[in-house]
Amino acid sequence: MPSHRVCLLMSCLVFLLAGVIDAHAQSWKKHRYVTDGFEVEFSGDVQVKPTTLSAETKKKVVRATDYMQDSGSYVYAVAASLNKEGVNFDGGATASFAALKCKTTTGDTPMTLPGAGRGREFRGVDCHDGTMRAESRYYTTGKWFYQVITLFKKDGGGEKAARYFLQSFKLIKK
Repeated sequence: MPSHRVCLLMSCLVFLLAGVIDAHAQSWKKHRYVTDGFEVEFSGDVQVKPTTLSAETKKKVVRATDYMQDSGSYVYAVAASLNKEGVNFDGGATASFAALKCKTTTGDTPMTLPGAGRGREFRGVDCHDGTMRAESRYYTTGKWFYQVITLFKKDGGGEKAARYFLQSFKLIKK
């Protein structure tokens, strides 16, 4: 008969494994958006809407589209915009991340992505209303600017899923 310690250890192991399995239990599905030149995996229903642009922004942008999954406890989003001129990459990435209202930026790292001219990743805590974390990546290629954004409860364990979403983003040929 197993000792009390072995039973306790086994029950802890089962509990930990259940947590790991639950984190990966989301059913991710690849979505290809050829017109906007990317693919990404979402774990639920996706809302696709043209981005609302001000009259001033319309002078600089040909078109822009938002792709978003919002569960209430997390948001996964991609914003793709085709600009008339070049992309103000650093200004756009910084302004986009600032809109998430993170009290503390915990990371700002240049990065690469096949097909992208430039890339940058930001991470922050105490975002939105103070209860969220944010991890976002920004890319540019030609006249395109991509914002790949995750926002999730800071105490909800959504970090692995958010990173999965970010890492699933790929540029594709149009």
